[in-house]
Amino acid sequence: MPQLAMRGGTPVRTAKFFQWPHYDESELRNAEEVIRSRRWFSGMRGADKGTKTEEFERRFADYHECDFGIACANGTVALEIALRAAGVGAGDEVIVPAVTFIATLSAVLQVNAIPIVVDTQYSDHCISPKAVEAAITDRTKAIIPVHFGGFSCNMDRLMSLAKQHKFVVIEDAAHAHGAVYKGRKIGALGHMATFSFQESKTMTAGEGGIVTCNDPGFAERCIMFRSCGRKEDESWYVHYDLAVNYRLAEIQSAILLAQLDRLDDQLKTKNENAAFLNDLLSGVSGIEPVPGDGSTDRNGYYLYLLRYFKGEFSGVSRNRFVEALNAEGIPSHIGYPWPLTKNPMFQEIEDGAKGCPYTCPYYGKEVSVKDAAVPVSEKICEETVVIPHQVLLSPPKELEDIVKAIRKIQQSAAELL
Repeated sequence: MPQLAMRGGTPVRTAKFFQWPHYDESELRNAEEVIRSRRWFSGMRGADKGTKTEEFERRFADYHECDFGIACANGTVALEIALRAAGVGAGDEVIVPAVTFIATLSAVLQVNAIPIVVDTQYSDHCISPKAVEAAITDRTKAIIPVHFGGFSCNMDRLMSLAKQHKFVVIEDAAHAHGAVYKGRKIGALGHMATFSFQESKTMTAGEGGIVTCNDPGFAERCIMFRSCGRKEDESWYVHYDLAVNYRLAEIQSAILLAQLDRLDDQLKTKNENAAFLNDLLSGVSGIEPVPGDGSTDRNGYYLYLLRYFKGEFSGVSRNRFVEALNAEGIPSHIGYPWPLTKNPMFQEIEDGAKGCPYTCPYYGKEVSVKDAAVPVSEKICEETVVIPHQVLLSPPKELEDIVKAIRKIQQSAAELL
C-alpha cells in the first residue's frame, strides 16, 4: 500500500499543472501599446472614444450577445452599480443565494437595501427558484442569481417570477464568462449581469469588472454611477448623482482584450477535459462530479466541483482529504466553508443607526440573516471539493494524476485518522 505524501511518501505529482494567470505576446503587446501611447486614462465617463476600454466594452458585450457593456473597477462594484441603476435602495429587499462570495450580499448592503438569503439547488449549487418564490414580498426589488462554478441558473423560471412580481434580475456571472444556457449566452438573460476579472477568474486583468445589459436606460445609469455622476458632454465638474470613481484603467482593458481572444478556445478545452475527468471518476466510489441540472449547454468552468463522501474514505473529513490531495500535488480547496449566513458579520448586528439597514426604522420589520434556513447550502458546503479551473487547461494525460491521487488517498485513508 503506497504511503501518503502527508506521511512522508512520494507525491503522485510534483510538476505544476497549467499556470494561471495565463498570458502570451498578446497581453504584452497590448499593454506596451497603452504604455507607449501615454493614454492610460479611460476618460471622464470611463470609456472615451478611441480608448481600449471602449473597444473592450463593445467586444465583450457583443461576445455575450448584449447591447451594452460598462467596464468598472471590480466585480463587487459592478454589482453595486447595477443595483443603483435599477433604483434599489432603502427599504427594498434583494434575494441572494446562500452559497456565493460575500460581494453578492455586501453590494446589497452598500445601497442600503436588505439582502434576503435563500437556499440553493443540490444539482448545481445555483439559487433555488422555489426558495426565491417563497421569499418574494411586496418589498422585493431585485434578485441576484449566481451562475455558480460556471453552471447556469434556471433563468426561465427566474425571469418568469420577475415578470409576474415586477422585480429586476441581476445575473452574477463572475463564475460564468462565456457560459451558455439553452442556446443563449449568460449575461444577456436577465435585466443586467455582472462579471469579475479578479486574478482567479477565467478572464483576468488582476482586478476589474463589467456590467452588461440591453436596456439603454440601465446602461446610462451604470455609466453615471461608475463615473462620479457625470452626463455625456457635460463639464468634468458637473455631477447629477451621488456616485464615485469606479472606472477601469486602460492597461487593464488592453490585457482583457487579449484574454477575450482566447476565451472560446479555453472553454472548449475545459469542457472536453471536464467530460474526460468525469468519465475517469465514474469508477471511484466516494467522490463524484457535481452534475448540474442539464440546462447548461456550455459550462463556464470557473470551478470543477466535486462531492466528497467521507464514508468511502474511512471517515476522513473533507478538510483532511483536501489537505492530503494538495500534498499529493493536486491543487484543491474546500470552496466556501459555510453558507453566507454563518459569517461572523451577521452573528451580532448592532442596534439603531449603526445596525442599518437591518435596524433602521424605515424598514419596519425584523430580518435576521443568520437565522435563514438553508439546509441544502449547508450540505453543499460540507461536501464540496474544488479543483481550480486552470487545471482543466492541462493535457488530459496530466489529469489522470488527479484520479491516481484520489485512489491513493482512499487506499491509505486510515493513515489520516
